[in-house]
Amino acid sequence: MKTPAKRSCAFAALASAALLLLVGPAPARAQVEITGFVGRAFPVWDERLVLRAPSAPSLPGVQITASGTPELRTDGGPVFGGAIAFHFGPIGIEGRLDATEIGFDAIGARYDLVATEPPFQGLSGSVTAGNGRFDVDRLNLVSLNLRLRTPGPVGIVVSGGLSYLPDVTIDGSVPVTVTVEGVNIGDLAPRLRLVAVPGQSGHRWGVNGGAGLRVGGRLSLIAEARVFYFRSYELGFSVEDAQPFVNELLESIDAIRFDPVIVNAQVGLSVRF
Repeated sequence: MKTPAKRSCAFAALASAALLLLVGPAPARAQVEITGFVGRAFPVWDERLVLRAPSAPSLPGVQITASGTPELRTDGGPVFGGAIAFHFGPIGIEGRLDATEIGFDAIGARYDLVATEPPFQGLSGSVTAGNGRFDVDRLNLVSLNLRLRTPGPVGIVVSGGLSYLPDVTIDGSVPVTVTVEGVNIGDLAPRLRLVAVPGQSGHRWGVNGGAGLRVGGRLSLIAEARVFYFRSYELGFSVEDAQPFVNELLESIDAIRFDPVIVNAQVGLSVRF
């Protein structure tokens, strides 16, 4: 009678034999291909993914009227990186790093405030947030892919697999003007930060897929487009050393949904050994 260990060994041997029958004999050694590339990122958004804050956040004892709707609009940036692939014929395994930069253009709004409770009942003022910019720290996207490469001086390269998204850090500055009873009491430019709501570490894993055209022999020119998809993050505003009313205003804004869906268009050089 076979033991569990023997049965496992027999199953592994049968599986290996079946795989050899399907793909045929492997070459004596793998062919290594190294690629370096540059390009530009294009974050993908549709109407429902425009990042918006509520039109009129609430504060206890204060009536707030908003003029305009604050928005964050995505903007792409440069991409650079490299990949190394080990090919056994047309099929290979690829590891790659896509260093991607994106940002947000902030569209401001004005909030008119009137106190409704003593001791400041009737006192009016306004907070005007101007246009600003938020930059995402470079996203170093690490991927492990299955890769297909057609032969010949002109061919197609297709790869896809798992990707890992590191910590998302977003910070920037928005000019803020504060008035009380029509008198300007300060022009501020606080450094704001968008941080992920706790409990979203599982959102770091995603998928990627890309296709491109290869021209050349051992030294080739490659042009490709690649899509990265990760699960949504919820982001909230934070600011250091701010006045209490600023923190309360920021805390009253609902969490913003950030969907890291990015298309990278890039060109590079590839060398095979």
